[in-house]
Amino acid sequence: MFDQSTFFQSFIPIIRAMPTTLILTVASIALALTGGIILSLLLTCPLKIIRTIFKIVASFLKGIPILVFLYVFNTSIDGVMAKLYSLFNLTYSNRNTPTLQFAIFALSLSYTPYLADMIISAYNAVPRGQSEACTAFGFTKGQAMLHIIIPQMIVVAIPNFGNHFVNLLKATSLTCMVTIMEMMGTARNFATMNQKFLEAYTACALIYWIVFELFEQFFGFIERRSGRYLQPGALKVRART
Repeated sequence: MFDQSTFFQSFIPIIRAMPTTLILTVASIALALTGGIILSLLLTCPLKIIRTIFKIVASFLKGIPILVFLYVFNTSIDGVMAKLYSLFNLTYSNRNTPTLQFAIFALSLSYTPYLADMIISAYNAVPRGQSEACTAFGFTKGQAMLHIIIPQMIVVAIPNFGNHFVNLLKATSLTCMVTIMEMMGTARNFATMNQKFLEAYTACALIYWIVFELFEQFFGFIERRSGRYLQPGALKVRART
């Protein structure tokens, strides 16, 4: 039977764990975006051998489930940290295992190739005539990218970026499998202690949905605002003003 009292009680610890979920999401997407920019440059490198190598790398990263990345990094943390500490003649204690940082790295690594695809698609969506016009007006390649191409790429990429962000937000729930106490891990602990699984998981699902909707609305607002100048008649209005 559904226990309403336990259901409402479960909201408190889950909400307290929300900052950990948000840290995982924001840090992972920032690191993945950085990696995506670098990978996109390598995937579009003029040298065929470089493109081929990193196409294989991107395919490999896409083909590995996030949970596998989490397990691999979680089981290798102590060995890697011990090696790093030994380089500086320090002693590593497994009591201070940086599990959160390794989980962020694992999540970002999994999403890096998708953000690289997003960047390449956004670049290809900008008409080639824009670059030609910049050259005609005496812009350098760097000036053209910074002032003309990249702003348009950002507008094109925002919807895909928003989708990747909210998908990564949901994917952080997998980190509970490597003992990180984000929202899902906290809900599981609460459910185990109280033997009320339906109540705790229902509360967790509702909180995830609310956070998901907030970010969906946020990215939708940014998309509408940033894309205003691309709408028909926008350039004419600007010209008159």
